[in-house]
Amino acid sequence: MPFSSPFHRDRLLRTKEYTASSLFSSSFAFYKEGKGHALKVFAPGPIDPNGPAPADAIIIAVGMVSESNMWLSPSGNWSPNSKYQKPFSDAKYTFQITKPIYDPTFKEDFPITVAALQKVQTSISVTGNNKWLLDQDGSEDTIRFATRVFETKDPDPEAEEPIDIRTWPVKDGQEQLEQIAKTHCVREFIVYDTENSRVEPLDIARKLKGALVECSFKVKHYCFGSNDSFNGEIEQIVILRPAPKQTPSPYKGGTRPYRPPAMSPSEIHAREQLAVEHFTPPIAVAGPSILPVYPTTVVPKRKASVEPQGSDNKRGRRDSTETLDEEDEVGTLVKGKRIETSSESGNNNTE
Repeated sequence: MPFSSPFHRDRLLRTKEYTASSLFSSSFAFYKEGKGHALKVFAPGPIDPNGPAPADAIIIAVGMVSESNMWLSPSGNWSPNSKYQKPFSDAKYTFQITKPIYDPTFKEDFPITVAALQKVQTSISVTGNNKWLLDQDGSEDTIRFATRVFETKDPDPEAEEPIDIRTWPVKDGQEQLEQIAKTHCVREFIVYDTENSRVEPLDIARKLKGALVECSFKVKHYCFGSNDSFNGEIEQIVILRPAPKQTPSPYKGGTRPYRPPAMSPSEIHAREQLAVEHFTPPIAVAGPSILPVYPTTVVPKRKASVEPQGSDNKRGRRDSTETLDEEDEVGTLVKGKRIETSSESGNNNTE
């Protein structure tokens, strides 16, 4: 059955472990463990010192594995060329997940997950300077995970070790591996592919890069001086969808120069139409006016009345060449002066 993001998300939302679920915030709390605190299943009421301890909380986040700061080889983040050399036994798998831009369903959940984990940190933080679990890659929020590659051996000589440390396929550090073989064992880093099959250690980095993954993890807290340290420790990773395949470049591997094919006139017109529809905002349709609208009457321009020839009225002779600009029911305004336009005005001037 092909993977369905909406179907898978619907199932996760009905669990209290999914960090984007409404059931998450009230289900877990920090409890004292060793020198720090561990997120555990919330147990109401006082804890019985003689009874079992609250169970570890294993919570879930879904995101896309970032290519930045990814150290997932069998030797983790240990490097023989590192400026700040650390013991080989302290090597860790480190990687981060970010918003899954290729999956619109889980893309909407990622900010909710980040906000939920921020509340988890705030609930126990002493300094307010919280580090290592939530980070940023450029402008994108990320969730960072760090899990030990090796752990101290069980003192019980009959305890089984799932992986023989002597056969662990490290590329660098074979000498260091032999030095810790008597005191440490390989810790399982469990990754499943889309077919629910275990991913081999040497294939983990290649298959996780850019993939949509479901991460199940624990959260530990420690306070060191001026900051609070939070660690996301992986229990299991499931690849929900592999990284999108990259289209190979047509410029590589050929024997002759590559030139992009020319489009036909009809294809060009179709592209132009698509661009216009995409980039041109729609024309606003005028709605009903909120201002009162009055009917207007256009009055044609006409000559003012002319005084009869021989009249001594200089005003009539001056105005005989004026053009009327505006008219009302009383008379006509000509350059700021009112002239009577009725037929009687001419008769009065002739008497």
